[in-house]
Formats: sequence, C-alpha cells, structure tokens
Amino acid sequence: MEFIVYTNTEWDGPPRARHQLSHALAKRFKVTFVAANTIGLPGLKCEKVNGNFELLTPSFPSSFRLRYRMPGLNEAYQLWLYEKLKKHFEGKEVVFICTDFGGYLVGKYFDKFIYMANDDFINNVKVPGWMKAYTTFTQSRLVKTATFNLATAQKLVNDFAEINPKSYELPLGAPEFSKVDITQLSLNREDEKVKVVLLGFIDKKKTPLVLINKILEIENVELHLIGPIKDDFLNHLSKEEKVKAHGVLTGDPLSSKLSEMDVAIAPYYMDDPNTGRTPNKLWQYLATGIPAVITNLPNVRHWEFPEKTVYKANNDDEFVSFIKQAYKDNTIELMKERISIAANNSWSKRVDQLLAYIKELY
Repeated sequence: MEFIVYTNTEWDGPPRARHQLSHALAKRFKVTFVAANTIGLPGLKCEKVNGNFELLTPSFPSSFRLRYRMPGLNEAYQLWLYEKLKKHFEGKEVVFICTDFGGYLVGKYFDKFIYMANDDFINNVKVPGWMKAYTTFTQSRLVKTATFNLATAQKLVNDFAEINPKSYELPLGAPEFSKVDITQLSLNREDEKVKVVLLGFIDKKKTPLVLINKILEIENVELHLIGPIKDDFLNHLSKEEKVKAHGVLTGDPLSSKLSEMDVAIAPYYMDDPNTGRTPNKLWQYLATGIPAVITNLPNVRHWEFPEKTVYKANNDDEFVSFIKQAYKDNTIELMKERISIAANNSWSKRVDQLLAYIKELY
C-alpha cells in the first residue's frame, strides 16, 4: 500500500497539515506528495525527497491561486493531471488523499479516495459571489463522492456529515522534535523577561492587533514572532521595540527557539469567519513543553487538557491575565506533562487513527 497526497499547496512554504501528515506517513509507507502547480507548459516534475517520499510538481499555464477557483480552467487541469496520475500509479495499490477542495473530478479516475480538510476553505477568504458558489459546489461534490471524509475541526465534520455520513474528525498533530530532551528542561528565568512567542502566518486579518498591543503592555514582556509577517503588521504595534521577528523556522531550529520561550500564544478573533479554524501551533508549543494561551474558539471547546497546561481565553483581558498566570504557574513537571500530551497527539498517532479508518472504510 502506498499513498498519494494530492494538494493545492506549495511544497517549499511553511509546513502545513498536509506536509506534516505526509512526512508521518512516509515513515511507514511510500508517499507521493502532489504539490500546487507552477506556471508553465503542462508537465510533471518528479523529485525524490527521501527513500520513501516522492514529490510531484505539475506545471500548467495558470497560477494555482486563480486556477482552482475558475470554472473550466479547474476542470481542464484536473482532466489532464488525474489522467497522468492514473497512468503513473497503474497497477499499484494506492490510497488517494485529496486535500484540494477544487479537485472534485478525482472519482472519475480513482475508484476510492479520501477528502481531508484542515480549514474552512470556502469562508476563509473573501471572493466574488459566483466564485464562492463554484467552490461550494466543488467541495460539496468531493464530500459526497468520497469514500469517507476527514476534517481537523468538529464544525467541518458536522457540515460534511449532512452530505456524507462517513465524515470524521482527525485533529491536527504534534511534531516529534528530535532535540527536545526532558532531562535538560529549564524555566529560562535568568533575565527576568517574560518571553512570549507567536508562531504562524502573521497578518492583520487573522491576528488581533488590539490584543497583541495589550500583551505588549505587560511589564517586562518581550514578544517573539516566528513565521512570515505580511502587510504592515509591525507598524501597528504600540511598542515595536519589545518585538523580535525571527522569520520562518522549522524542525530543530524551531524547537530550539521555542524552548527559549516562557509562554506561547495562539490569539484569534472570536468572530473569525473561518469556521474550521483550529490552532495547529498549539501542538508545536506543547511538544517543547511551554505553556500555551489560546483563544477559546468553538472548535477547541471540546478539547480537554490537564490543569495549567493549556489556558483557553474567552476575551482579551482574560488572555492577558492567563499569560501572566501561565508564566507564574509553570514548573518543570508541567513542562514534562505538556511534552507527554504532545507525544500522545503526535502526527504518528494521527497516522494510527487514519489507518484504522482506512481498514474499516476504504
């Protein structure tokens, strides 16, 4: 058995759920990751990432950001690419995981497939009405014709189940950082600064500026940003001198930087239109043992954590208060407990869940 993970995602961007799942699968099975297309004449570039991992990058005469939302163009791409993939994998036992909500023609070429969504792809961006209607159609067709569906948020599972009862939750997973040594944990209190870290895609659309500025009012706070920073986000911060930007970090450099922090945050707007939002960064924080303060979004309210490991805030004032409390509460024993929570919710554990669904339903 081998896996095709079909995406509309650039391979060399910051790691998303489909990258992380693919790497976890590749520890046990052969995996082919189909990336978003580059612009050029129709063609397929094949690269070996490692012994078990193959990367296929299509080229097509249209930007992928436009292509999958354009009727006609999207179908032309699928008809061309799915035929190529069918021939490429002819005679092999493959499990096809589609994460592209526009790729609804997959069932014409592969008898069985899994649709997996880690976001509310329809509502997370503003597009013209006709475009939203088209993408709603493509995703609905995928959900209806899939062998079964997986989503990382319970709200999405509920929505999908109205179309196809075989829809299940597969939460995001924690990374398995190789350099996190539980015998070398420390509370990093030497400089008396409260080092708060925010990891992710940072912009004004998803990151609540009012809350960030309230956090910067905390005495001795130092805000560390890890990830791409878009638009003029930094210009809207009241105390920019208390902010340090580290750019994009992954793997061991990321775990090392996170290990230097005191409190990690995942702040969102409570009225976020993206109904599929869940904080992937939470699991990365827990994997290094640091306490996490997160917005109590609808999709995390049923998640339960031991006391003083994760703090779920319902408003800005509570969020700021929890940062101070998390800094005060933290101990080496709590750090070990968070790392254990992450280990029990790793991507390897998510693969186990996925394999159980495949055994029962595929």
